[in-house]
Amino acid sequence: MSNIRKIRFTNIVVLNILIAMCLFCVQAFAADGNPSTKKDLPLISVIHDNHLREVTLQEVYDFHGGPCPGVTMAYMAMAYSVALLHEPDEVPDVDDLIIVNRAPGGPMDLFDVVMRGGGQTNRTWPPAGMTRGADNFRFLFMRKSTLQAVDFGLREGLWPEDWFELRDKFRAGTITDAEAEKRKQDRQYVINRFPGKSYEELFGTPEVFTFTAWGNIEKGEMDRRIREQRRQARGQDRD
Repeated sequence: MSNIRKIRFTNIVVLNILIAMCLFCVQAFAADGNPSTKKDLPLISVIHDNHLREVTLQEVYDFHGGPCPGVTMAYMAMAYSVALLHEPDEVPDVDDLIIVNRAPGGPMDLFDVVMRGGGQTNRTWPPAGMTRGADNFRFLFMRKSTLQAVDFGLREGLWPEDWFELRDKFRAGTITDAEAEKRKQDRQYVINRFPGKSYEELFGTPEVFTFTAWGNIEKGEMDRRIREQRRQARGQDRD
């Protein structure tokens, strides 16, 4: 074989290897990439003001300002609650639901988009005293028409223990390169892997229970009380 033929043969082999590597990378990204593109990720369908809305994870990311682990986790929790409290062919009406959330940040944005339609004018701000922590990744979903509810949280050990410590260091500018890399990997793990897990893997097998309730929260009352609470907290900080 001439030298020219050898070079051409070698080039063809290298090209085929590169093509195979590219195909492998594409397949890997399709399996483990941005969850908003995963075909098996459930849409959250709701009736809002008598209109059908189909909420995607990407829509909530856009409202939040980018891919967010807290949004991802809460999205899966919301989808789980719909499956637990409704028949497969039922579409929840937001006026029939009550959700109690204990975590600021991403989960609040998720519920704002699902329950209020998103939009900056509909954004809910965390009240004074609401703290961050994996222990607060617990949600109570209630369906008024059936008087049924479910209460569950993220299973212990799934959220990195040093998550909020590294987050505070990152915001303070004191994080090391090694810690920054770990934080990046932890974020990618939650965003990319949680949507591929079953509801049971994430939240266990909670029991649907029948409830009775007393009291009433009028429309707009929660927002008003949050504003008052935050204003009082700012005044105390200045004292």
